[in-house]
Amino acid sequence: MRLLATLPLQAGAEEIGTNALIAMAIGTLLALVITIGAAYWVYKDASKRENNELAWAVGIGALLLFVFPLGIIALILYVVIRGDETTSEPMQGGTAGGEW
Repeated sequence: MRLLATLPLQAGAEEIGTNALIAMAIGTLLALVITIGAAYWVYKDASKRENNELAWAVGIGALLLFVFPLGIIALILYVVIRGDETTSEPMQGGTAGGEW
């Protein structure tokens, strides 16, 4: 019985070429870049809105890295429920420095 359990691990291991390994490495790096970028954006955006920025960034980053479809859903939910107000919005129409 144990022999049958290890059969898929042994079958075809010699057939994995360097092209497959390179493609896997590029895919992993691309997934890491997307995850880190999305988590950084969520962190910066949540800190402007005085949300719990660390929890949002870690949660979305982990979901994107480990369960990609749920990470996309969580990112969409964050954008929908984050609110429109920020604490540091620039003034419209006025000068930035005031009177000199």
